[in-house]
Amino acid sequence: MGDAHRAHLSRPWQGIYYEAPLRRRDLTITEIYLALFAHHPRWARWLLILRGWIVAPFGLRRSTASAFDTIEIKPAYAVGEKVARFTLYAQNATEIVTGGDDRHLDFRVAVRKLSGDGANRVVLSTAVSPHNLFGRAYLLVVLSFHRLGVRALLANAVRAGRV
Repeated sequence: MGDAHRAHLSRPWQGIYYEAPLRRRDLTITEIYLALFAHHPRWARWLLILRGWIVAPFGLRRSTASAFDTIEIKPAYAVGEKVARFTLYAQNATEIVTGGDDRHLDFRVAVRKLSGDGANRVVLSTAVSPHNLFGRAYLLVVLSFHRLGVRALLANAVRAGRV
């Protein structure tokens, strides 16, 4: 991981961690990431777009339908580029870290490819660092939806045979 990513980890973070079987061992870490984040369930897209409308008056970035429809899929990405909807912070052969920084909180998404004991797994984890009272309140409101959405992204990818 890069130094910039390590610096963020020194802040207080709240994290979520889920894993699932990885049946497609031939996939690169970028392909695994896109198998998850380029295929949001309709209800999750709708909730993220609704969230965008609600938070826009507070000066926060909002998600639009076009953000989901115009995901550029490339074989490789450089640090600083957008992968799906998030900025790439770090990557290697087995892990990719994306995320974003905003006024109210910073967040990171890590996708890891694990192998061992004859089993292959994909791990999806998220970490959030609220900056202020608004960030903590926002996190309190969205956390249950976030957990549901993260589990759905992983489950949908497994069910569809994308990972």
